[in-house]
Amino acid sequence: MTVPKQNDYKDNISILQSRKLKQKSLKHEFTNLTIKAIVIAIIAWVSLSIFEIFVAPAMGLQYIHIQIAKTIVTIILVLVIITAIRRVLKRFSNKMPAQFSASVSFFAIVVISLMASISLLYQWNIEPQEILVGGGVAAIIVGIGMSTIVGNIFAGGLMLTTFPAKIGDSIMIVNDNIHGKVEEINMMYTKVITDQGTEYVVPNNAIIQGYIRIMKEIPLNDRLPYTEGDKIELKSSSDKYTGIITKITPEFTTVLDENKEVIITNSSIFDGKFIITKDNTEHS
Repeated sequence: MTVPKQNDYKDNISILQSRKLKQKSLKHEFTNLTIKAIVIAIIAWVSLSIFEIFVAPAMGLQYIHIQIAKTIVTIILVLVIITAIRRVLKRFSNKMPAQFSASVSFFAIVVISLMASISLLYQWNIEPQEILVGGGVAAIIVGIGMSTIVGNIFAGGLMLTTFPAKIGDSIMIVNDNIHGKVEEINMMYTKVITDQGTEYVVPNNAIIQGYIRIMKEIPLNDRLPYTEGDKIELKSSSDKYTGIITKITPEFTTVLDENKEVIITNSSIFDGKFIITKDNTEHS
């Protein structure tokens, strides 16, 4: 009986070591990415300063042309950094939870975009309050549009950090009686893949404000008294099946009974129509 315990102990150590290696590798990637981004930004702005001081006067370029060039360089840098972050996260997608990856991507985009916006306003010597006060009707229209966008972005952050349903969870959209799995949570909307294979897109703001009600479904592993690979006996008043659980879906359980597959609805299990006997001899 001591050998299995030693094996379990070794397995736990190896799992912890692999997790530490993954964390170090991911941290190393982001450290390198940060250093590269800083170096590229410094080189870009030094090059622009040299261009503004020495090259632009010789070419007869005006101040507006230099400002446009700085704006283009800033936008390109932002796009390159965001793309690089997404590539790093995609490379480690199989080594980290999807919810964590989406959260890092979301907040990285928000922070970088905010810093870039402030930088652009500074470059053009524009004060935010001047836009709101001096824009009149246009400012009101832009403000309404921005409030909707910002509301969805803020709601997306709440969805990723505090929303109980995470990417990969099975949920029920009560309003439209739709059941599916959360596929993606981004800055503007939440995408659900329904049981029929269709995409159902919901604005984050509608979920946070309560216009769309969502119920999170308890995972089948917590509801069913067995998992895939278990050897069980299912017995009802008229039927009896003995075999190995080969597949579990949201609606059905497949049992390999000798040479035939028996498909049983999970609802019949939940309703107590079967008496379940589980064989634990292989696990002892």
